[in-house]
Amino acid sequence: MLVWDPEGAGDRVWAMLREHLGDPEIVELGSFIALTYGQQRLIKTWGVGHGELPGDPGAGLAPPGSQR
Repeated sequence: MLVWDPEGAGDRVWAMLREHLGDPEIVELGSFIALTYGQQRLIKTWGVGHGELPGDPGAGLAPPGSQR
């Protein structure tokens, strides 16, 4: 909802979020949504399909050795 219709995020949406999350978590969630949405728009702009770009299997935010 926030991505497609920011004006639609009225008091009810914020009240529902605050039932489960504090302000820092809401900010983190919003940042994650913005980052993910931006990545998806860029990929779509480039016309890249699923699996078309090689990935680095060791890349990521997890500490080394934590991946299964």
